[in-house]
Amino acid sequence: MKDASDQLDEAAPKHPLLVGDELTDVDLRPQQDGLGEDDADDESNSHQDRSYEVTGPAWKGYVFAALPVFACLFGAGRETWSKGLITLLLAVLLICFAPKRKLPPVAWIALLGAMLAPLLAFLPASWLSQPATWRTSLVQDWGIHLSNTSTPQAAVTLEAWFFFIVCCTWLGWCLTRGFSDLQRRSMIQTLTFGGILLCLLSILEGSRWIDIPWWPRNTKEWGNAFGPFANRNHISSLAAMTCVLCAAAGHDAHKRKSRLWLPCLLGFIPPVICIFMNSSRAGLVLLFLGMTAWFGTIAMRRGFFQKLAVSISLVFIIATLLVMSGGNVSKRFTENGIVDFASDNARGSLFIETLKMTLDAPWTGIGLGNFAAVFPQFSGMAEHVRRYLHPESDLLWLLAEGGLLTLLPALLLLLWIFLSTGPWFGKKKKRKSGMQDRRLRNAAAIVFSLGAVHGLGDVPSHGLGYALLMALLAGIAIRPRRLPSASDTPQRLAFRLGGVLLLALGAAWTAIALGHPVLPGTSAAEALRSRAVRLADSGSPAGALPLMDQAIEMAPMDFRYYYERASLRLRLGQPKEDALLDFSRSRALDPVYALFCFSEGVIWLDIDPQYAVVCWREFLHRYPEAAPGNYGAYRQMLSYSYQHPELRGPLWSLATTSDLKFEFLRTVQTRDEFERCLKSLLVQQPDLRGLESSQRENLFGIWYQYGSQTDLIAALETNRKWRDEGWRILAEHYARNSDFQRACQTAMPYLPSVIRTAPGTSTDIPALERALLYNPTDARRAIDLFQAQKTQGDINGALRTLEKIAALPNAPAYVRQEIASLYMLQQDFRRAWESLREAMQKRQ
Repeated sequence: MKDASDQLDEAAPKHPLLVGDELTDVDLRPQQDGLGEDDADDESNSHQDRSYEVTGPAWKGYVFAALPVFACLFGAGRETWSKGLITLLLAVLLICFAPKRKLPPVAWIALLGAMLAPLLAFLPASWLSQPATWRTSLVQDWGIHLSNTSTPQAAVTLEAWFFFIVCCTWLGWCLTRGFSDLQRRSMIQTLTFGGILLCLLSILEGSRWIDIPWWPRNTKEWGNAFGPFANRNHISSLAAMTCVLCAAAGHDAHKRKSRLWLPCLLGFIPPVICIFMNSSRAGLVLLFLGMTAWFGTIAMRRGFFQKLAVSISLVFIIATLLVMSGGNVSKRFTENGIVDFASDNARGSLFIETLKMTLDAPWTGIGLGNFAAVFPQFSGMAEHVRRYLHPESDLLWLLAEGGLLTLLPALLLLLWIFLSTGPWFGKKKKRKSGMQDRRLRNAAAIVFSLGAVHGLGDVPSHGLGYALLMALLAGIAIRPRRLPSASDTPQRLAFRLGGVLLLALGAAWTAIALGHPVLPGTSAAEALRSRAVRLADSGSPAGALPLMDQAIEMAPMDFRYYYERASLRLRLGQPKEDALLDFSRSRALDPVYALFCFSEGVIWLDIDPQYAVVCWREFLHRYPEAAPGNYGAYRQMLSYSYQHPELRGPLWSLATTSDLKFEFLRTVQTRDEFERCLKSLLVQQPDLRGLESSQRENLFGIWYQYGSQTDLIAALETNRKWRDEGWRILAEHYARNSDFQRACQTAMPYLPSVIRTAPGTSTDIPALERALLYNPTDARRAIDLFQAQKTQGDINGALRTLEKIAALPNAPAYVRQEIASLYMLQQDFRRAWESLREAMQKRQ
């Protein structure tokens, strides 16, 4: 049975023309009178190449290209509902539009090999290798029920494989569909304006002018998002690709005398703004690479100096934009920014650790969908407040989860696509017929290459929306002569049958999104967990517990599920041992992540506070940097001890460093507790070298308040280093005991040196008094009078003048010290101390 597209191949009608199309899209072979022998041969070969072209109306191209644009617009397949909706639409396309061409055997073998190799993860674990140590520990020590297959989570891997099959099926369809010239042009235009629309919506949503609630947003797990993707870097990559598509579509429209070149030119603005708003280095690099490649190999076919001039101009344009922006993008391209990029998120270490992990199962991998769960068992990389969900590389992610048996066929297929597309190879003499179509195919190849390059340092192609876009670009870029054979009936039936199966898969994902977990896997487990959380929050924890059990059965290595099930057990009053076991399983499944350890301790406070200390000890072990400081985790732990005094002793045992011991001493409220803790601290550090100067000063204040004042004063009098921080306490102690002379003598050396205003030349006291009388708020005149009085030995007059100066709002800071010095000359140490104390308070 032949469909309408097959009948078009047999009839082979002429191409219908779009508005603005020229006759250059049609083969005008009669015009050969002036051709030389070589040109005639070349034109003959070009006509033979054109025989591989298929026919088809342009509207189908709009339909095909609308799918990836729609996919990106509606969540990019990140959430279950989006994944189900996109899969349903893709299935309808496969059923309605069968492929027209056939892949060569090498490409078919590579595609089928990549699709089927991940199924090796479902072989029994004992067939492939000895069980890993971490796997044995989880099963035997913690009682976690893992799958008996090579993959530890069979349901998770099965759903991930289904997702992989969706992407591979779409790629195979795009490569074998066989697009006409008109369809390639319509698809390029649709992708161009679709990318502009996505960038424009991202700008409006990022500026908070509009709200798009269906775009994936999860700050805790994915960070601050920008655009339709969960990873904000992917919209920058898409923006760079859109710029190249704008250039290609605009150039094509200009050649065809179409007015579409103007919207394409204006379409550059939203993607560039999007890149700069997102502060994306990768976006700018891809923009530069893509535009340089397009200018150098597509827009100008001849002239090295022309290509060089355009490339240099592009460099200057981007550099000018960087300087003019003066924002985060330019900062991220500074020397420090490049260094930060090299070590950003421990990217290099992550690559190395991922490669080490692949050595455990180099051929079959750890199973699709298992990276986030298995990676913590192999690596102890110090990321305590977030988790590594992927290895920051499409290539490494496929290697780690699918193994070499999946990666090698995928690379072989990618190599075939590279050899079958783009301006990388070809004859020096190129036919003029079909030139515009070749330009569009080359532009699609360049854009596809940008996405592939981005996949080396990020994971864009692991998202459904981005993957559909990449596959369609590959199909557009394929040279027609690389697909010489027409498709046969079994191939068309196979794709239509695949469409029916994908229809069922899309319906299953849609059902999961509606609350019916019909397909075991990550999506169903997450749906069950979300429903359990809603039930627990609404006051029905008893109904939530069975849902969490089902979620754990589907995804037994997700540490969050055990944590939440343990919380439910405590709320239901179940045995503490069962909850403690689930909490312990959660910590064992991720030995690095620290935040749940702290929150677990908070949960235990109302149940059994002694277990809280166990959790907090583990938190401090995993994340010691978060402990000290006024807003540190240890200070928060101490704040809970006010409601639970029985925690004071165990919390002191957690203070393993001088900083933490000091934090504990700051919160003591009884003399006995302070004496006991201080004694322990002094035994460990007799000279308190582990504390900073400000910490020692604060400690002496607490010591004077809660400890033995006699011991502290004796230590300050004999220890010169301690006295440098505790001189205020020592001076105050002398003053309280009416020993004002020693108090003044103790404080005076530690006060800043007096910086006096240069004395006036006049020593005529009556004249200076009259001048001050007319200007009573002039501190300079008062100081001249004071210095003249002091020079002539009129101490009492100098004191009266200084008292007047001290009352002025703009009085110099040293006035109180001068007053204290004069009182000390008069042996009036009590008043001298009062002045010194005011000076100390102002300079504190």
